[in-house]
Amino acid sequence: MALELQLPKGMRDLDPQDKILQLKVLDTIRNVFELYGYLPLETPLVERLDVLTAKFAVGEGTDVSKEIFRVTDQGGRDLGLRFDMTVPLCRYVAMNPNVKVPFKRYAMGKVFRDGPIKLGRYREFWQADADIIGVPGIEADCEGVLMAVDVFQRLNLDIFIYFSSRELLHELMEKIDIPKNFRSSTIIALDKLKKIGHKQVLAEMLEAGVNKEHGERLLGLIDMKGSNKRKISSLRKELKNSHALDNLESIIDSLKDVNSFIFDPSVSRGLEYYTGFFFECFLTDSKISSSLVGTGRYDKMIGQFLGGKQNIPGVGISFGVSVICDALREKGEGARKSLTKVYLVPVSSNERSYVMEIARILRADDIPTDMDLLGRNIGKNFAYADALGIPYVVVAGEDEVKKKSCTVKNMKSGKQEVMELSKVVQYLSV
Repeated sequence: MALELQLPKGMRDLDPQDKILQLKVLDTIRNVFELYGYLPLETPLVERLDVLTAKFAVGEGTDVSKEIFRVTDQGGRDLGLRFDMTVPLCRYVAMNPNVKVPFKRYAMGKVFRDGPIKLGRYREFWQADADIIGVPGIEADCEGVLMAVDVFQRLNLDIFIYFSSRELLHELMEKIDIPKNFRSSTIIALDKLKKIGHKQVLAEMLEAGVNKEHGERLLGLIDMKGSNKRKISSLRKELKNSHALDNLESIIDSLKDVNSFIFDPSVSRGLEYYTGFFFECFLTDSKISSSLVGTGRYDKMIGQFLGGKQNIPGVGISFGVSVICDALREKGEGARKSLTKVYLVPVSSNERSYVMEIARILRADDIPTDMDLLGRNIGKNFAYADALGIPYVVVAGEDEVKKKSCTVKNMKSGKQEVMELSKVVQYLSV
C-alpha cells in the first residue's frame, strides 16, 4: 500500500520557479546589506531551549513563546528551533565578547514558528536580517530604515512604514500608573491592536490585570490622527520631558526625505527584548496584510545573557523573505522557470562532442548553458526549451560542424540565423 504523502502543516515545497524568485529576493537584500558594510554570520537552526525562552529574549506569555518548535536530543537536552535570528546573534556576541564594534552582521536562513497560517505567513520561512551591535545613537536606527527603502525600491514594491518606540510605550504606561508587572502583558495585547481592534485588546488588558480606566486611557493616548509632527506635539502635552520623543523627533528629522514614514504610537512589537525605536513595512494596495519587515532596538538582551551587568546596544532589521516573494507573485512576477540562457541541441549523436565544446566555451564566458542529454529530436528539444522559457536555442548539425558554425534561434522573436562559432559568445553575451 502506497504511503499517503503530505507535507507538515504550514510547510511548503519550493519548486524551481518559486526558488528562483526567492534567490532573486535574497540576492537583492544581500547586495544592499553588503553595500552598507555588513558581514555574513551563520548560527545553528537549533538552540538550547533556555536561550530561546529567556524572559528577556522571547518574553513570557508572548505568541512567539508559545510557537517555539521544541525538540529533545538523544541526551535528553531541551532544544528549540530558532524563531528569529536576533536571539542567536545576541547569544553569539555574549559568547564572543571580543568582537569589534560596531559589529555589523547579516544572516539569511530559515526560522520556525508553530503559529497560525494565512497568506504570507507560514511555519517555516526565510528571514534575512542585518544587525548593528555597539551603536547607542539614532544613526543605527536610521540605517535600518534606509536599507529597507533601498531593498523595496530595487524590488519595485510600494510600501509604507509604521514606526514607534518601546521606550515611549513604557513612558506612557509610567505616566498612567500602569504597574510594572502588567506592562509586558499590556504591550503583548497592544501588538494585536490592528488585528483584533480596541475592544478585544482592552479585554486582554483587563484579563491580564490592568485597570479598565488605565487601559482605556492608554488606548486613547495612542489612537491619534494627523502628521508626525502633530502626533509628537500631542504626546508632548502628556510627557513633558520625554527621552523617547526626543529620539523620535531626531529620527524623523534625519529621515525627512523618506516617503510614507508614519509615526503610529499604537504600533507595538510583542517580543520582550525591544527597548527603543522600531518600525514595520507594509504593502500599499495589496491583499497581503502581513508585515514585510520587522525591526527594532534592543539594548539589554546581550548584557542580560552576560548576567545583566552591562548594556550592549543593538539594532536589527529582519526581512520576511517568504511574504516578499508572495508580494512579487501578487504583482505577476516570479514566472521564470529556468536560469538557463542557452540550450544546445545536436542534430545527431555525431555532433555531440562539437556541441559539448560549444557548451564549454559559453560556460567559460559565464553564460548559463544547458544541452540535450536524451538524444531527442529537434521538435521535442524546441518544445522543452520553450516550456522552460529559455531565451536561446543553438542547433548544430553536420553542416555546422564542417563550417565551425551553429544555428542560433531567439525563442522570443523567432529570429534564426547561422553564425560562426567565434561570434556566438559575443551575440549571446548581450
